Amino acid sequence: MSKTFQRAEERLLSAIGAARVSHAFFISSLDPEPAVRLARRAAALVCTGEADEARLAQSAGFRAYDGASMRIDDIRELIAGLAQSPLNGQMRCTLIEAAHGMSIPVQNALLKTLEEPSSSAVFVLTGNIAGVLPTVASRCAVIRAGLSSASEIESLLLSRGASPAEARFYAAAGGGSETRALRLYEDETFRTLRDDSLAAITALLRGELPLGAAKKLCANRGAADAFAFMLSFLRDLLARLAASGMAPENPDRQDAIAAFAPRFTIGRVTCMIEMLSKATGDLYSANAGALMDLAVADRLFLEISEAVTNK
Repeated sequence: MSKTFQRAEERLLSAIGAARVSHAFFISSLDPEPAVRLARRAAALVCTGEADEARLAQSAGFRAYDGASMRIDDIRELIAGLAQSPLNGQMRCTLIEAAHGMSIPVQNALLKTLEEPSSSAVFVLTGNIAGVLPTVASRCAVIRAGLSSASEIESLLLSRGASPAEARFYAAAGGGSETRALRLYEDETFRTLRDDSLAAITALLRGELPLGAAKKLCANRGAADAFAFMLSFLRDLLARLAASGMAPENPDRQDAIAAFAPRFTIGRVTCMIEMLSKATGDLYSANAGALMDLAVADRLFLEISEAVTNK
């Protein structure tokens, strides 16, 4: 768990444990899985007196919903249940995951419950608080759990078997989200597409025209992601040539980039970046489809090959 989530957990659980319990908490985070784990621990503490998620299965006072799938009828059913006296004076807790996914009518229906809370009920919401109505947000005690630092995510990836270079790359690709970084690292399709994309651009930079590479990269509409990987390699090459000091996007491919650097000028690499940027725009044209993707990729590969060989 990142330091930001540790601080959020300490604040939330200590408030509940000391009986400083708000009737509603909102754990605002762009990283959903740690936020939900924290929310479930908080719910367990409310319902059972112990912050042990496993105990929720034994609690009749716990209910969980997915915000995106909630309907008005769910709110009505929830209100009816909270109107009944709790068993043995037990506290009850309702968890709403991805609360920003609730429709406006559902949020408005929930608002009345938040405005007139039951003394024996606590709501815990998770998600991006910017995506809920201000009137709903204002009824909650907000616990902000920010994104993780790159070093925290790198440490997590290293513990899962990533090499130092892989850890740096996937930490950057995760954009501050531990969940996204881990998924990308463990997603074999993503890893394969990246490897194939970088193999294609390095072959082109060697003056080769990799047969079948365009068709392979365009499978399952993967051309846009493939072009993005290729662009990242060229940007790293440009940064090295310009001695910009910028952190590389592909730290695990710096040996290859160093080998190419003496063979290219800033102008030629910039030209190839422009070719890739234009091809990416073509992919998103109104008539784009699987066949169009392949046509764009074939044309791009030919243009880059000619730019490399026609010095």
